[in-house]
Amino acid sequence: MDVRVGTVEEVRAEGCRIVDVGGRPVGVISVGEDFYAVSDRCPHMGASMCTGSLSGTFVAAAPHELVYGRDDRVLRCPWHGWEFDLETGRSLLEPRRYGLRTFEVSTRDGDVVLHA
Repeated sequence: MDVRVGTVEEVRAEGCRIVDVGGRPVGVISVGEDFYAVSDRCPHMGASMCTGSLSGTFVAAAPHELVYGRDDRVLRCPWHGWEFDLETGRSLLEPRRYGLRTFEVSTRDGDVVLHA
């Protein structure tokens, strides 16, 4: 099922737009030229992820050396700060146990389209 989210310009201006997919909220997030879609409820206590923030995180560059990376690819829950990889949906702290469902997004004729 394809869901029209809005025009590219509208979604970019809002940063995150929530759409209904089968009775469940999905957040479509604009980052630069890219669009991502994740379930809009944090698996911890159900906060809306679209009201959270985007940031990066520190990643290991070498033993005992951390560098800042993944800028605007880490989605942080607004209630308790749980962090999720925007591309995979997986929790940064416990990736095997927690995650957000991800969805494919594309653009077509100037519109953002969610493929659910």
